[in-house]
Amino acid sequence: MAARSDGPSIGATVRVTLTVLGVLLLAYAAYRVRSILVLVLVAAFLAVGLDPAVRRLEKWRLSRGQAVAAIFAIAVLFIAGFIAAVIPPLVRQVGSFATNLPEYVQDLSDRYPIVQEWVQENDIATKLRDATQNAPSIIGGSLGQVLGVAGSVASSFFNFLTVVVLTIYFLLSLGRIRSGTLKLVPKTKRKRVQELVDPILEKIGAYIAGNIIVSLIAGVVSFTFLVIVQVPYPVALALWVAIADLMPLVGATLGAVPATVVAFFASPAQGIATAAFFLAYQQLENYVIAPRVMTKAVDVSAAAVLLAALIGASLLGFFGALMAIPAAAAIKIIANEVMLPRAERA
Repeated sequence: MAARSDGPSIGATVRVTLTVLGVLLLAYAAYRVRSILVLVLVAAFLAVGLDPAVRRLEKWRLSRGQAVAAIFAIAVLFIAGFIAAVIPPLVRQVGSFATNLPEYVQDLSDRYPIVQEWVQENDIATKLRDATQNAPSIIGGSLGQVLGVAGSVASSFFNFLTVVVLTIYFLLSLGRIRSGTLKLVPKTKRKRVQELVDPILEKIGAYIAGNIIVSLIAGVVSFTFLVIVQVPYPVALALWVAIADLMPLVGATLGAVPATVVAFFASPAQGIATAAFFLAYQQLENYVIAPRVMTKAVDVSAAAVLLAALIGASLLGFFGALMAIPAAAAIKIIANEVMLPRAERA
């Protein structure tokens, strides 16, 4: 009589082994191209978020290609306006600052005896004057550092361009991508999955719109304050605040740095007032404005919005904070439509 084996068959063992190896190989390949996958994920997120605006333009009898072109034309005009407002005064101010830096140090030393003693002992004024005069030769001699900085800038520009191109392609073919993805679902469950996916995609679009509203509020409030306090270049600084504020949680801080620096150059009183304003505004935005706007946009409680943003930022940094709130909205939809009805039936 043949012995009976209680263990798995050889075929089952081979299938499990091959499956595990395939998963590990796939995970390793994803790890190797993780930077590209992040760009693709960001582009897909932006495409889904911009799709409601594209569909709204399509209702105005524009083709989808024309609607996508119109949205990106508006974005390009906004960026061009920001560059036109920022670059010329920035170049003038940097040149003036580099030229007058020795005089600034001398004036500072005249006001404070301790600084004057240190400046005289180390001959700082002469060193600064020589440094500004020899700056072109120093930059030319540091070719390796210049190339390193240029490489970093080129890499960042390439990533930005990749995201823009992918976003355009995803927007143009989003309908086909959506229908093709649903075909991967069994036909009996396809309708139910579509009923869940459509609200989630709408929440992502609402989140993008809410984020833009929060940024516009930050830009308008900052511009008003800078004009009242008479900080130089309020338009350029307010535009930067609005752009930086698109980044969740830390955007207001990044936008505040240039404005605060410019205000301190104008006068210490203006600098202190500007720093205090942005410190207070960031708390107001993080705990009042953004949660309230996002609550209306994605139908998630203010506490959940704040908690999701903090958890996403701690796990995946900027991209985690960017996608955490739509993820929370998706979890709420799935819980209300799938998990809670199952629990009630059970």
